[in-house]
Amino acid sequence: MLANFLTGSLFILMILLAGGSLLTLSSSPHWFVRGWDFPRIQIVALGWILTVAYFVARQLIVSDSVVPPWAFLSLGIFLTGWHGWHIVPCTPLYPVQAMSTKNSAVKTGDQSSLRLAVSNVEKENDKYELWMQTIEASDPDILIVLEVDELWVRSTRRLIEKYPHRVIRPQDNWYGMMLLSRLPIESQKMRFLVQDDVPSIDAMIRLNDRTIVRVVAVHPRPPEPIRDNDAVARDAELAIWGKELAEEQNPVIIGGDLNDVAWSATTRLFLRTSGLLDPRRGRGFFNTFNAKHFFLRFPVDHVFVSPHFTISGMQRLSYVGSDHFPMQIDVRFEPKVKTEQNVLETHESDVEEVEKRIERAIDDPKMDGHLIEATRS
Repeated sequence: MLANFLTGSLFILMILLAGGSLLTLSSSPHWFVRGWDFPRIQIVALGWILTVAYFVARQLIVSDSVVPPWAFLSLGIFLTGWHGWHIVPCTPLYPVQAMSTKNSAVKTGDQSSLRLAVSNVEKENDKYELWMQTIEASDPDILIVLEVDELWVRSTRRLIEKYPHRVIRPQDNWYGMMLLSRLPIESQKMRFLVQDDVPSIDAMIRLNDRTIVRVVAVHPRPPEPIRDNDAVARDAELAIWGKELAEEQNPVIIGGDLNDVAWSATTRLFLRTSGLLDPRRGRGFFNTFNAKHFFLRFPVDHVFVSPHFTISGMQRLSYVGSDHFPMQIDVRFEPKVKTEQNVLETHESDVEEVEKRIERAIDDPKMDGHLIEATRS
């Protein structure tokens, strides 16, 4: 009786993992549905832990049970195959999407290269000195900083002043941001596309070789149970940026904490719509969140580039006291390889899906960003 109860309970947990995994087939914006996009690696690991526990219980308690071994093995294989299919593009087992810079093209003082870093500092984090030391060691040309408030701006003034070109928007709601640049910012706009308290920075930056690059910093709200937020705002913002950046003729770099994983349907839709490249694909997870829990980490801090760029290097930086690790990426402007890049092919349903995600925001009275309000009008 005990064996049947124990193995039956383990099997129910396996069924729940499989059912939850299939929820990601739905485009529902509810946080419970979209949350299953994140822990794909953890689900596979948990599935095999439950399977091993079943066989151990079967050996120690009784040689037979109400659940046959093939049922556990089948579900374990299903979970591995289903989630593996989603995450394998973000591993070295898959071809890179954004081409690597040839060693011969990288040289000291290269006017066509730049280093960009993205760091969600966590507003409550007070390890200002540790963060500044880490960023100074990285020495990026362009730095996107998220979750900054007035205290963060004051406390990191030493580093800020090393960057002659700045766009700074401190806020107390975890959505303040800064764009710091050694390179000249030719123009910049603070934009509130979907929600009037969640900004994006949209800037034109001139490289040392005179090339104008459009650099966008984003940090949309996540779907989460604590505040009962769904994914409407995040999905709409990424859909809007995907449409807009697809029309951009200049080279593009967009980076920030997207509150979405690299393998989600939303991220893939954004890549197909915008025609941008994800440097993670074919290189690795580079999990940036949660920096404080090694067993619960996901790739949510992103940098996407247009096909004008090759990737010279990419790494996750060290712990800075935040719940996010900073990300660093080195790129080189090489427009001659643009037609050789592995841009994701669009799907027939992409236009309809993009419009559906934007329409959800228009229909949601909580969405009060400038673009949403203008569309309603």
